[in-house]
Amino acid sequence: MNRYHPWHRQNGICHGSTRELQDDELLAQARDWRQRALRGETDARGFAHELECEARQRFPRNDTPLTLPPVRLLGKGAAASPAPLEALVNAQE
Repeated sequence: MNRYHPWHRQNGICHGSTRELQDDELLAQARDWRQRALRGETDARGFAHELECEARQRFPRNDTPLTLPPVRLLGKGAAASPAPLEALVNAQE
């Protein structure tokens, strides 16, 4: 009995293509292979990585940087006049 999925890579050659998988099947396979890798199954880590890379290409993250409040320097005058918490909260909105 072959315990590997038909898309399992052997000797660096991919048997099947991750691009052929439907989106939900790709995500399920990536999750399953990652679980197998975390349980210590030999060779599962590489294929989990390949599936996860394909998922990241299909579903890119939002590249918009987070808006952070302005940086306040700590020093001589900083302790005497800290900015109110309300100003920091309003700066994030």
